[in-house]
Amino acid sequence: MKILVVEDEEKIASFIQKILEQEGNLVTVCDSIEEIGKKGYEMTHDIIILDLMLIGKRGEFFVKDVRKRRLNIPIMVLSALGRISNKIELLNLGADDYMTKPFDAQELIARVNAMYRRYLQMDRKDHQQFGGFSFYRKQNRIVRDGKDIKLTKKEGELFEFLLQNEGKTVRTEDIIRKIWGAKITYHSNVVQATIRRLRRKVDSDFDHKLIENRHGIGYCLNLPPTK
Repeated sequence: MKILVVEDEEKIASFIQKILEQEGNLVTVCDSIEEIGKKGYEMTHDIIILDLMLIGKRGEFFVKDVRKRRLNIPIMVLSALGRISNKIELLNLGADDYMTKPFDAQELIARVNAMYRRYLQMDRKDHQQFGGFSFYRKQNRIVRDGKDIKLTKKEGELFEFLLQNEGKTVRTEDIIRKIWGAKITYHSNVVQATIRRLRRKVDSDFDHKLIENRHGIGYCLNLPPTK
């Protein structure tokens, strides 16, 4: 995984980086929310580990901003603030997990891995219906306003992943991991080609386009408005 650690205490940041890199992860460390914004780190990493009490903008601002932009990236808060009220506030803002300092290294590793597994998992339903739109998972089939659309297995899996994250930006890297396997090296072209085929099948004959390209990041599925 590519993990972004946002921590302004150098010793803590270095320790976190060391233990995560020992597990085979690629780790980027920065010390402020402003640095993340300048370099676009939130677009290029799989997990974010975030301190709250940073120089400049605080961590709460970043969590709120990421969720407002509907970016679908797991965020773990790692903070010395241990009150229940702090945890509830950050979880309600959109953080996926919250650990307090001091922390156990092995617990941090386990939580990071579990958080990313949860992100990639899908709530798999055999049939989903939204107004005049239906998706049949086992048949890899969509019915849209009476039109019967047959998908290939990979098209169906990709559409299902987008559907489970409806309205959120799903990164190309996460699509590759989920649909083609995290340990297999694929180029983003395989995602683009599959998306292109999906669009021809599910969007070409309709005014409302389901699949939206988020340039340089990934894709977002927007369901048609309820009639």
